[in-house]
Amino acid sequence: MARLADGWLPYPPAATTYAAELRTIGLAAPARPVTPALYMTLCLDRDPERARHRLRSSVERYYDAPLERVAAVQCLFAGTARQAADHLTGYVQAGARHLVIRLATDDHEAGLEEFAHQLLPLLREETR
Repeated sequence: MARLADGWLPYPPAATTYAAELRTIGLAAPARPVTPALYMTLCLDRDPERARHRLRSSVERYYDAPLERVAAVQCLFAGTARQAADHLTGYVQAGARHLVIRLATDDHEAGLEEFAHQLLPLLREETR
């Protein structure tokens, strides 16, 4: 893959898997730089249980499959902004340089505002 492209956008459910796969890509074409990114579905809420319920509803409606089946192969997260920042920081430490976030929300404008005002400042703080 690294011989044909200059970017990588996976969605592994664990940062350790992300790191291992990124090492494999680096070994496949060491002379060609690849920009590592991450695709993730995210649901923020001050109540982690409510966030999990909303994530389940969104994912199961979108994929027509149980949350557990989707979570086994995709990066999904539900919780507070602080918990999300900690989770995403694991991927940044594993090598992710771009984040593509799909918000699991019915109100995307409010979700973007919440993401921008609550999560982004925490991510910037943690990844300095």
